[in-house]
Amino acid sequence: MAKLILFGSIVVTFFSVLYFLIVFDIFQHAWFYIFTDVSAQFMYTLNFLASVFCMVEVAEPGYEAITYSLITTASNTVSPLSSVISYQFLAFFPALNTQEGIATDTDEVRWDFAMLHMLTIVINLTSLLALPLLPRQKKETRELVARGEHSVFWGKFALYSAMIFLAYSTMVTFATVVLHDVYGCFKILGGAGCSAEESSFPAYVMVGCVLAYCYGVNFYLSYWPIVKKKKKFSWSMFL
Repeated sequence: MAKLILFGSIVVTFFSVLYFLIVFDIFQHAWFYIFTDVSAQFMYTLNFLASVFCMVEVAEPGYEAITYSLITTASNTVSPLSSVISYQFLAFFPALNTQEGIATDTDEVRWDFAMLHMLTIVINLTSLLALPLLPRQKKETRELVARGEHSVFWGKFALYSAMIFLAYSTMVTFATVVLHDVYGCFKILGGAGCSAEESSFPAYVMVGCVLAYCYGVNFYLSYWPIVKKKKKFSWSMFL
């Protein structure tokens, strides 16, 4: 499973880098854009396929549907949150906040878009740091299930996290779509700002909190035991 996700992420990165050819007007063609976008989306399905493989081994007899629903719900809960946070990244790039600004197609706009695209590529690649959390093959997955280990704390943590993410993404989506004329201009919601004096600090704090959550949880579970010398680091953790 880890190898499948690693391969998919590398291929997605390759097609994402090709997008710079479009940004800097080196090669612009509608079909080239469609090719890069569709190819990247196809590789994302490989990552989802890995989670499906895990479901088969984790689900107990008679609870297959519930297990599949739980994992799928957790995945779908994060998807709208990622869209919301991606809009909040626009606070770092004011030139991309409006369609009119993008339409100017100046060098500043292209470089801002390139920096934003590079930022997404880096975040996608650093997500591979979470690979040690995944079992390598079906055998390891079965061994984890056979141990019967459980944690009330992490169970509650995962449940509360999913509820908070769902509530936050729903609230922001409602505010930016249904109440766009009222709240759509706020920078913390991905807008250009309702006034010239509006600070970008809340958007920076929100993005920072999300990144701290993602990398902090992964560091604590994957690498803190290595720091404490309870486990040994090995490159095989990522394969």
